This record gives sequence, structure tokens and C-alpha cells, in this order.
Amino acid sequence: MAGYDPQATLAAITDNAVPIVLIGGLSIVAMWVFFVEAARMSARDRVPPMALWMTVLWWPHDGNYLLRYDDWFGTYDHWFMQLFWFAIIVTFVSETIYFVQTIKYGRDELSPGQSQKAHSLRMLGALAAGVVSWSLIKGALDDPLFLLSFMGTLLWGLPSASALLSRRRNNPAGMSLLEYQAFSVMTFCYSIASIGFFEDDFFHSAPYVGICVAACIWSLVVVHQLKAAGAPTSSWADRKVPAVV
Repeated sequence: MAGYDPQATLAAITDNAVPIVLIGGLSIVAMWVFFVEAARMSARDRVPPMALWMTVLWWPHDGNYLLRYDDWFGTYDHWFMQLFWFAIIVTFVSETIYFVQTIKYGRDELSPGQSQKAHSLRMLGALAAGVVSWSLIKGALDDPLFLLSFMGTLLWGLPSASALLSRRRNNPAGMSLLEYQAFSVMTFCYSIASIGFFEDDFFHSAPYVGICVAACIWSLVVVHQLKAAGAPTSSWADRKVPAVV
């Protein structure tokens, strides 16, 4: 499948600046709520905030976007990519916290029977594998503006949530309704903005629309499953969920 034309897409974003800023702004606010809430839930329940593979893929993805500062402020010099750059600072810092929390709280769940030192080394190895994996994925994608991979990270996050729910079936520690309601809002908003206003045929193609629809539906399923499992409304809720041991 052919990729999108970056200059034509950025021109379309400029032409549709008002709806994109409104919808995209809501998506970014929801994104920040999700990331902060995930870290708070992890600290509250003393469990890893994400499935390990998710943390070690998101971290290099967002770090790579930040490292390409010259692309966004020089080569393309477009406000949309620049605003995303500032927004991604929050997510990258959050993902760094997630990794530290995974080392701190995840030994019993992820490295049973291992020492804390061995667990820490295993997590560093997983992060290194994630960096290499993201480099291979990025090299294979025709995605100069990260617009496909942003949607991809949303889809990737849902198997992570489902994996945690499966592992913590009767005890959804480290997960709240607010966290995944925000994730759902973020997913719907980015899907609407990209399909509705990026204009390039790529964003109207069956594979891309299919990714968006799958992510949106899956996000609602996760929220429903969390409700059924008795997850707290937020990290501020009085009821404590006992940590997984």
C-alpha cells in the first residue's frame, strides 16, 4: 500500500486547522490524562503500569520523535508537527517513569524467583530489544511524519491492556476506568481527525480505516471489561485494589 504525501498532508492540515486543533487538542488532553493516570495507578497499586512489550516499544517510538527535532522545526517547519513535539515530551517522560516502575514493582509478576538485580537486567535487555525492534519497524514504514505510527501505538496499547486484564482477571490492579476512558477518547479523536481531515487517500484506505475502527472498538471493549472486573473509577478513588503477588 502506497504511503501518504507529507507535504500535501501538511497542507490539508493547515486548510483544516480549526477542526484539527479542536479535535486534536481534545485527543492530546485525553492522552495526558491517560499517561499520568497510568503512572498514578502503578504507584498506588505497586504493579507495572503496562505490559512490558508496550512500554519498551512506546519509549523508543516517542524518543525517536523527539530526537527528530530538526525535521519538525526545520525540514517541514509545520505547526502541527511542532505542537506534537511538545505534547510528546509529556508521554516520553511518562514512559520513562513506566519503565522505572516496571523495574521497581514488577519483579514478582515478570521475573518470579529472580533477584531484584536479575530482574533489573532483564528489563534493561527488554528495553534494548524494544529500541532495536522500533528501529526495524520505523525503517520498514513509509511514514515520514509518524502519522501512521501514532495510530499504530494506539492499536498496540490495547493488546497490552487485554494482557493485563487477563493476567489480573479478578484483580485489575494498576488500571482505572478514567485511564482507559481517556485512552478511548484519544483513540476516537485521532481516528476522526486523521480520516476526516488529513485528506490524503492513504487515510481513506481500507487498511488504515480498519486500524482505526479496530482500535476504537477495542478501546470500548477494554472499558467495559474494566467495569465488569470492578476496576476503580480513578487513582483518587477510596477503594484500594490489592497488589498482584
